[in-house]
Amino acid sequence: MSELLEAPVHRSRRGATLAAAAAIALIAIAAAAALWITGSRLFVVETPSMAEAAPVGSLVLTSPRTHYDVGDIVTYTQDDRTVTHRVVETSAGVIHTRGDLNGAADPWDVQPDQIIGAATLIAPGLGFFLKALPWLVLGAVVVEALARIRPHRFPWVWTVRLNGWAVVITALTLWLRPWFNMVLLDFRADDKGAGALMHVVNTGILPILVDATRLVSGQQATVLATHRSASGAYSLTPIPDPELPVRLLLIGLCLLPFIASLMIREPDAIPEGGGRVRPDRRARTILLPLAILTVLAVIALTSLTSTQAAFSASIRNAADTAGSANQNCRFAVTRIAAANPSDAYAAFAMSATSQTSETDISGNGRTGTWRKPPTASTSVGCRHDTPTRSVTFDGSQCLFVPGIGNPQTFSIEAWFSTTTAPNGKIVGFGTDPEPSQENHWDRHIYIDATGRLVFGTFPDDFVVIATPAGVNYADGRWHAVVGTLSRSGMQFYVDGNLVGTDGNTRAQWYDGYWKFGCGKLTFWMDRTSPSNSTPAFFTGQIQYGAIYNRVLTATEVKNHWLSGTW
Repeated sequence: MSELLEAPVHRSRRGATLAAAAAIALIAIAAAAALWITGSRLFVVETPSMAEAAPVGSLVLTSPRTHYDVGDIVTYTQDDRTVTHRVVETSAGVIHTRGDLNGAADPWDVQPDQIIGAATLIAPGLGFFLKALPWLVLGAVVVEALARIRPHRFPWVWTVRLNGWAVVITALTLWLRPWFNMVLLDFRADDKGAGALMHVVNTGILPILVDATRLVSGQQATVLATHRSASGAYSLTPIPDPELPVRLLLIGLCLLPFIASLMIREPDAIPEGGGRVRPDRRARTILLPLAILTVLAVIALTSLTSTQAAFSASIRNAADTAGSANQNCRFAVTRIAAANPSDAYAAFAMSATSQTSETDISGNGRTGTWRKPPTASTSVGCRHDTPTRSVTFDGSQCLFVPGIGNPQTFSIEAWFSTTTAPNGKIVGFGTDPEPSQENHWDRHIYIDATGRLVFGTFPDDFVVIATPAGVNYADGRWHAVVGTLSRSGMQFYVDGNLVGTDGNTRAQWYDGYWKFGCGKLTFWMDRTSPSNSTPAFFTGQIQYGAIYNRVLTATEVKNHWLSGTW
């Protein structure tokens, strides 16, 4: 009789499950259709640039408009990236944007056809759930498969389900870190030498305590880090700081599946002939390891304090960095490629460790080739890098990088020292590795006859930005130069400071090679100071040269300068 009753019950449950699955599928299809018809799109915020307006992990719903006003938060595409920033200016059909957390407007013009839509809804934290959803589904499938190993044992099925779901959710929480996390924005040495000033932002949903500063989601602060590890790195470790009710709620939710599994009992059943049914306690054997994992996860998620573990923040941990004044040039250059490999084209330490080639430290594999075996120098601009060597350019040396097609958006960067003026290119672009064979040459930084630094491109005519007259950079000291070009124009930085801009938005059209220490300067030297000399090779020392496929921000340029000079 009991078997006859069980069959309809199982069929009823199966029917209810299928009905629920069908309802969920219909809702998903309807939502997707509504988004498609209205042109709306959903995005998950991945970076902290919008601060508290759209913290990391927010779900952003955008809708297209015919007009966008100053103050609107818009999502648009830029160089194969999707950006969500606020409109700060509109002029002649061109839109300029800025992240609320950024110190300056974005270094590019945004055309109306680049904009996907304006934000009509921002749901903080919901983006974390959207990112976790596929893994939650996969985890649920695995857990259900394990539960059905013994489908007729009630304690086994529900013990595995409850604890399996808890483990899946806990693992995803430790991976995505939705509750507590901190990210570096920038850093510098404290003026009094007391430690490192770290500009950090809370990228988790719940508040954290950074030193004595409490940060809610998306909030930023500059904190003085004075704790120094044995390796010499300053570190800053945030402490989870939710309100007590929230903390207790988190602990309760994490432990609830475990507690519920302890209360599971076999349904009462009287076998034929009477007697008692011996309880099946084999399901309990899985509780001990799951209990240990759950308790450890709860402690990590809600009560972690001063360890160098999940929420540590020091310059030695590239994944969770909060930086410090103990950073070096290698780290400053390679962290850009680590965050997004496509942002870097190639980067070189230039420490003369090879007689034939130079390793691309950006990780993109574009090995540089020396014109002749390099000679090392102990004079360096980046004082905290090892080895403490640069390369001597003796007026006939050159490092060139494999060819590239017509770069129109880029940043070029290098540290140099020289006493020679006029001098050859520190870094530039040309059609051939050998200067004498070049047919076209521009996108270069060089030193004129008076010691001024010059950044030049040639769209249809000479376009130059030069340092102010009267300052000689061929002074034997180490200097850092950065030149950028994009649709927003040209910018030229020296020693971390912007020295000039120009509205020119393109360079000459040709394929060529990026080169350090060589390249034609014919017709260029007279642009700023008359000279009878146009050297094709640089004389002096160069260290840490890099080429990027995007424009470095002013903050990044300043940080790169500080990384070598603190």
